[in-house]
Amino acid sequence: MSNLRIFCGVVAVLALFSGSTVNAKQQSSSPPEPAVLEQLYGDGIDFDVFLANADQRKELWQTNWLKSEPSDDWVSRARSLAGNYRLLAVTIDACSDSVNTIPYIAGLVKHVDQLELQIVNPRIGRVIMDTYRTPDGRGATPTVVILDENFGVAGVWVERPLPLQDWWISNPKISVRNKVQRKQSWYDWDAGAHTIREIVELLEAADVNSGR
Repeated sequence: MSNLRIFCGVVAVLALFSGSTVNAKQQSSSPPEPAVLEQLYGDGIDFDVFLANADQRKELWQTNWLKSEPSDDWVSRARSLAGNYRLLAVTIDACSDSVNTIPYIAGLVKHVDQLELQIVNPRIGRVIMDTYRTPDGRGATPTVVILDENFGVAGVWVERPLPLQDWWISNPKISVRNKVQRKQSWYDWDAGAHTIREIVELLEAADVNSGR
């Protein structure tokens, strides 16, 4: 338990000093054309359908969805957006990062009229995963693309919150099993807070970059 407290404390400090909250990524190629992204978005399903059909990690999906209510501050900031945005998430129910992040994103979207969310599986969304990779060069789930009104890419969020990603990549000598256990402990402690913060700040940056 003491190791868990130390880990959570270290990651919390990383969050305070991490600078940009934009989820770090490598872009391996040009963004997909808006027409391609519009088609992918149309092929997606909404979160309620995804949740109802989830077979893997079903209990954790349900648990995180039930506690996904965002704070009033984040809802207020998201409702202040000048633009309308579509979030296209590439994910799969078996993914340990998706189950700890996507329900909270869906919880935010539920409260903000300017936002919509659709989900596609990795087979359909492979072009997105291949374009927007993790800092260590992997295509990963979840990958969330923020689309503007014209289906242009206005922002991207990849795999997991930045402080957790930094910790994961910078500790290659820790066994994968140990890292997975500690990662889940961090997610349980964080309860979606960093995910929502990073998504809202990406949306606000999209507003600024569009000149609104």
